[in-house]
Amino acid sequence: MSLDYKIFPLLLLTFLLPTLINGSPHPQRGGNHRHGRPVESVAVVVPPTTTTSLDDSNAFIPQPTDIIDNDDTTTTSTPFRGGGGATTTTTGPNAPIITSSPSTGTGGGKRGLAYNSSSPSLQVFANSEITWVHNWYSSPGDAPSEFLFVPTLWSDESPHSDNWDTLAAGHQYLMSFNEPDIVGQANMQVGEAVTAYKNFMFPLRKSGVQIGAPSVSSGSGTNEAGIPMGTGWLGQFLDQCDDENTCVADFVSGHWYGCPSGTCSVSADVSSFKSYVFDLIGTAKGRDVWVPEFQRYGDAGGQQEFLEAVLPWLDSSAVVRYAYYMVVDGILTTGGQVNELGGTYAGV
Repeated sequence: MSLDYKIFPLLLLTFLLPTLINGSPHPQRGGNHRHGRPVESVAVVVPPTTTTSLDDSNAFIPQPTDIIDNDDTTTTSTPFRGGGGATTTTTGPNAPIITSSPSTGTGGGKRGLAYNSSSPSLQVFANSEITWVHNWYSSPGDAPSEFLFVPTLWSDESPHSDNWDTLAAGHQYLMSFNEPDIVGQANMQVGEAVTAYKNFMFPLRKSGVQIGAPSVSSGSGTNEAGIPMGTGWLGQFLDQCDDENTCVADFVSGHWYGCPSGTCSVSADVSSFKSYVFDLIGTAKGRDVWVPEFQRYGDAGGQQEFLEAVLPWLDSSAVVRYAYYMVVDGILTTGGQVNELGGTYAGV
């Protein structure tokens, strides 16, 4: 998404007030860190020449707790370029993934939940297609142990990186730097992220954990800091992190948000989403592909139609894991219980 940061507050209030999540500003690199909850985001499809994007907004939750050490299974595959051993069985963008998973339903073990401290209990999603969860942080909070928790190193700065080695220990998958291509998020130049990744992420891979490249937005062009966006940023990162002995990523991760409420049809958002996923798959060059954040803006009916169109496609695609944004009243829950949209997503 791409729009001038000076008008972002107005758009945020105009389009997102109905589903705004209570919270404080996100930490910005080099500034004062204010610990809060994520707020809704705005995303617009833009031509490659446009600059600046404020794609979405996910802050960590500063509530360290005991780590949940769950069991999960992965697929087998041909190693990706560089020999990192990504675990995909796909032979093309539309090829189905054959996974061994805790789920016996249509989700194939791919479907996850994005949550934070404002989310109701995830227990309401028990006995569903949901198999894994994440919260943009390194500790699971009170997430039920039946779900695989995937920690995130939001950025390489304190407090995010404090005790990271300890908090990350025992997990099977780790996600890194949240939207380094967004100034209001992790905000990192590619070379800077590669260095931090080598320091904080790569050493953990030696213990057998699978580590993910930084999660990029669906923006294009460059942002106001001159940093490439979206898969442009990701492609440069993978080019510089492609040495089995010093730096490698087992999977890539991307976030997508549809047009602001009422500006695009459901079919247009479906096409935009699929196009972005294909772009991720192409950029991944054989690595596994995750989409741990995606959402169509607009009313529940439009979101329902969107999910009904993309969920079967995702479940038969090369995407290994995905999570709709997010578990909060007004989106996937109402009054702390799974609503119609949440039921469609969770397969209940």
